[in-house]
Amino acid sequence: MASMSPKIGKIMGIDIQLHWSFLLLLVLFLVLSPYLFLIWVLLFVCVLIHELAHSVNAKRNNIEVKKIVLYPFGGGSIIDFEKVKPETEFRISIVGPLVSLLLGALFGIAAAYAPSGMIRYTIQLLFILNIFLGVFNLLPWLPLDGGRALRSHMQEHSDYYTATRKSVRVSNAITGAFIVGTLIYVFFISGSFFYKEFIVLWDIVIAIFIYNGAQQELITAFVKTHITKLRVYNAMTKNFMLVKPTTSISELYELMLKQHMHIAVYESNGKAYLVQNVQRQSPRTMAKVAGGTVASIGIEIPEVSYYDKLYNAVEKMQLNESGIAAVKKGSTLAGLLLMQHADTIINLYMSRIHAKMDDSAQKAAQASH
Repeated sequence: MASMSPKIGKIMGIDIQLHWSFLLLLVLFLVLSPYLFLIWVLLFVCVLIHELAHSVNAKRNNIEVKKIVLYPFGGGSIIDFEKVKPETEFRISIVGPLVSLLLGALFGIAAAYAPSGMIRYTIQLLFILNIFLGVFNLLPWLPLDGGRALRSHMQEHSDYYTATRKSVRVSNAITGAFIVGTLIYVFFISGSFFYKEFIVLWDIVIAIFIYNGAQQELITAFVKTHITKLRVYNAMTKNFMLVKPTTSISELYELMLKQHMHIAVYESNGKAYLVQNVQRQSPRTMAKVAGGTVASIGIEIPEVSYYDKLYNAVEKMQLNESGIAAVKKGSTLAGLLLMQHADTIINLYMSRIHAKMDDSAQKAAQASH
């Protein structure tokens, strides 16, 4: 599937992507003010350095780093924390804000020696922004770095879900205080109505963004805690055709019609490839590939283990932005995992968990009376 976050490069083996909303904001700033555009670009170079600090620290601890994605409100290092100890996650979380504070200090020193005028003003602005970025991310505010550090610390005395739930409570309290503080601030400052309105709107957008992120962390923790029994083999399908890379397009059509299949896969050099749905190809594209083989329209798909936890497999598919994965049992292709099917299995299982919890609550309430 097409990525919503186009790749712009790779640093130390880590893919760097820009989210589409970030690109949209860049265009908007370029239209409004070239200088604002420049400041935004420089700021996000600093954000990239912040995220690289997380990623490099993770790689030094032999933790897989999938990519870094830059969003309008910051960046995100996509790191596999599944088997990471809480103290290691704490160190990885805290290093980003510390690097931002260090950058701020360097800009502060540079500003003291910079020539007066626009250059000094720009450096001073980067000093303020990096100090703000460092302090802001040190707040125990999920899903920001400080919130993750707090949860990691709490995991020393409780399980992952309980630590997440407590961290979300702290995060929600900060969100409420942030909104109240914004309203008090705009009440006392001088300025036009539209200026105050912009500050309120901007801070509310940030608050909503962080609040939703915290709630998603809680949902994720709940799901991870309660579906540990679900494995990939519980949700995989064998309803597909395994063809050779040399199979022609015309032969593929005949096989699909004969076997009543709509998914075809082939293997090459130990990797699995999905044959893209030829029925959806344009006539011009089909004219080019009709005489070719399935290898000409195949795309590599991620692999998951037959015995993997289902939720971990779904996360891997999401990281690879793929709706399908090859299920391997050893070196053998055992089946396919479809995102839609996996989501259905997880939702049904969670519905049963919620039903049991509601039933237990009702029994407890009746017993208390």
